[in-house]
Amino acid sequence: MKTLSKKQQDILLDYYFECAGWEESEAAKQLLLTHSGARQFYDKLSHSLSALDHLDHQNETCPDHLVEVTLEKLYSHQPLKTEPIIKLGQLLTSEREKIVTKRPSFWRTLSEAVSVAAAIVVFSGLFVPVTRQMRAQAWQTACQANLNNISRGFTQYAGDNNGSLPAVETRAGNPWWKVGSTQPQNHSNTRHVWLLVKRNYVSNPKVFVCPGTCNSRNLPTLDSQQIQSLPDFPDRRYITYSFKLITDTNKSLVPSSSTLLMSDANPIFESCVTLPKNVSRAEFDPVKLNEKLLRANSSSHRGRGQNLMFSNGTIKFTSQRVLNENDDIFTVKGRDTYQGTETPAGDQDVFLVP
Repeated sequence: MKTLSKKQQDILLDYYFECAGWEESEAAKQLLLTHSGARQFYDKLSHSLSALDHLDHQNETCPDHLVEVTLEKLYSHQPLKTEPIIKLGQLLTSEREKIVTKRPSFWRTLSEAVSVAAAIVVFSGLFVPVTRQMRAQAWQTACQANLNNISRGFTQYAGDNNGSLPAVETRAGNPWWKVGSTQPQNHSNTRHVWLLVKRNYVSNPKVFVCPGTCNSRNLPTLDSQQIQSLPDFPDRRYITYSFKLITDTNKSLVPSSSTLLMSDANPIFESCVTLPKNVSRAEFDPVKLNEKLLRANSSSHRGRGQNLMFSNGTIKFTSQRVLNENDDIFTVKGRDTYQGTETPAGDQDVFLVP
């Protein structure tokens, strides 16, 4: 059996318990197709939990001492701390064999089986969702810390540049989606934000990666020479936030009132601009809005919502996309089809891309 890495096991566990994002789900499916160890791992996990099915239709009343027996089972098997699912599966299999052979004192055997089943339910029905929620909350908090760091960079940059936001010369109609473009034209809206890294207003480029984005983990570190030689983030994996689109048609000054500047990735264009490593895209696939896209939140936080960063330094998490004056932060007012070259309808139309 081919050995699975810790990361691969985490992906399969998230996929089994339906808490994986789209990319993690695709990675899990690929593992199950090509990796014999992954299939065995997944089958053992499925077997451990599906073994509870035979208890669904039992009519006997659960014994009063179920809790005590359950705790006894748990505490008497210390390996549960490191291998809970596999060990619980072994225990349940043992109890099932006793039931099948119909040994004497059947009721006691059933109570033991129910106890083990309860232990599995505790792990799969309580521990895993709680852990998942705690992990999601930790990612959300870490993401807010990232945006706080970036916000300080914006403030320092503006203080050194007559109140201006970081901005390179970009004409309206240039493609805003070409993250990582090395062309001499100022394509890609992330080139503006890259100035914070290049001029050392944000010392660690990794703060531009939301920890909830699985395909952006374990990125190679950029050294100072690479940073100075690049005109933009190397590719979309290095910046998972969307920035207010800036062109020659809207102001690049820090607004006097609180204005939205950045958020977790725009969900409408994620499939258009997110690519595997070392893959480039020459064309933008046109996107036509539909009801699903108009309701979607960023996948960085499993579609629950997105962190927003405002010009006054405020950071907040919300599932709402429509803010001031019915402005959807991920779309241009009055436009339902996108070619990757759109511009905001005006200064009050916030459009966060890519």
